[in-house]
Amino acid sequence: MFKTWIELFEYLVFMSVCAAGMVHASSLWIAIGALTLFLVTWTRWREIFEKAGRIDRQYRAMGALALWRAGLPGLSMRLYAKAHHVALVLGAKFGQDCLFLAVAYLLGMAAKWFWFDVVGQGV
Repeated sequence: MFKTWIELFEYLVFMSVCAAGMVHASSLWIAIGALTLFLVTWTRWREIFEKAGRIDRQYRAMGALALWRAGLPGLSMRLYAKAHHVALVLGAKFGQDCLFLAVAYLLGMAAKWFWFDVVGQGV
């Protein structure tokens, strides 16, 4: 059914957050699950993080050269400000996982509502 252990673990994280929604647990389970998915799927996203890190490192190196060698603090600050790719990639990955698990949490809440309020009324 699952090709790798990572796929199984992703499924288990989804189901655990769904169960947290069923019992109206803290919504922090969404963030906990997203961080767990981030750590588990690190190998899948590693190349993108490394590429963003290389780009940021180049901008920081150019900013240091502009400040200390050329004496251009304005250019240096602009180059340092462009070194934000790692934060963007991490934010996109973590945001995607949070959104996915928020839907799982709401699905759990909807399943509980359907089971106890809709089906339970008919009995």
